[in-house]
Amino acid sequence: MKVIGITGGIGSGKSLVARIMQDKYGARYIDTDQIAREQMEPGGASYDGVVQYFGREILLEDGRIDRTKLAQIVFEQKDKLQKLNELTHPQVLIAVNNEIEKAKAEGNVPYVLMETALMIEAGYDYICDQVWYVHAPEEERRNRLKKHRNYTDEKINSVFESQRKDQAFRQRYPKVIENVKGVKFLEEQIERLLDNL
Repeated sequence: MKVIGITGGIGSGKSLVARIMQDKYGARYIDTDQIAREQMEPGGASYDGVVQYFGREILLEDGRIDRTKLAQIVFEQKDKLQKLNELTHPQVLIAVNNEIEKAKAEGNVPYVLMETALMIEAGYDYICDQVWYVHAPEEERRNRLKKHRNYTDEKINSVFESQRKDQAFRQRYPKVIENVKGVKFLEEQIERLLDNL
């Protein structure tokens, strides 16, 4: 069983690559963002630490963390973003390792696919046999985020600003999937990468 990390900027097509891997190659999919979200719910592994650090003013009336308010705080103050990552990444990594072990124990999972935008920052790459960087031109990413997530230009600029640049990804992860010509082209690149794995 191989563990493949998938990374890239927001809107680059990581989830599409993951879907192809699941449908065509029977890969087990782990979404670190989803795990992080679940762990920040009341009773979750990161909830107490986050509330303790950021204060009860980030909570909604029902006790859940107001994700919009928290996002605003960390986008405006980089030191707070770093602190949030310190509070959440180790917990996410534990959950990811548990999922990998579970898949290994099942014995019939050929690939585990771990998707994260923060591969470099979180240091998840050391548990991967290989990391693939999914790239798409900025203009296409902008269009996707507007169309599928209703993001404003301002929000897109803010997210792009907070994420690693193309060059940093390429330097660290030379296995690049270019998401430029539709699904068939993606499938061909994936097949080539798997052949070489």
